[in-house]
Amino acid sequence: MMRLKPIENPGSLFVKLAYWWSKREFGKVIMPMKVIYARKPKLMFLANKIYQFQEKNVSLEPSLRLLIQTQVSMLNSCSFCNDISLAQAVRKKLGAEKFFALGDDIETKTKSFTEKERAVIAFVNEYAKNRRISDETFESLRQFFSETEIVEIVAMNAFEQYFNAFAVPLEIESDGLRRMAENRAGE
Repeated sequence: MMRLKPIENPGSLFVKLAYWWSKREFGKVIMPMKVIYARKPKLMFLANKIYQFQEKNVSLEPSLRLLIQTQVSMLNSCSFCNDISLAQAVRKKLGAEKFFALGDDIETKTKSFTEKERAVIAFVNEYAKNRRISDETFESLRQFFSETEIVEIVAMNAFEQYFNAFAVPLEIESDGLRRMAENRAGE
């Protein structure tokens, strides 16, 4: 159960507009909007800046960006963040099945992911476990990515850690966004 009660009817016109946008974008007002941004609207600007940066200024292909987001959110047990990243994979028609394989054993991962993707997954896993990266893991990234792309991988990991750091302590759970995206895709 969430630690803060969702604000269903915000007083601020700006937040009401944000609720309208969320409902249009996702099919419902997402819970972080009701729990976090309704209480501190300026955080919404920061979240939007991060989202816009990820969408417009990161050269990594969308599937790799979502792979990072999904793996980080799984490792941090952030069901809301995992749900929204899987919903994006469905909406962008990236083959959500691949993202479901992130929770599988190493043998299945070997079959499901390219070496390039496994290098990114290893980076995310090692950072989550140790809060540092070995030379071996970093060199594995160098085999597949430019220095700029490595910075983008680190940034994507950091951004997802940031979002998870809000949702997990406030116990914001899944909004069912993936299921909604699957239903929309089937229409």
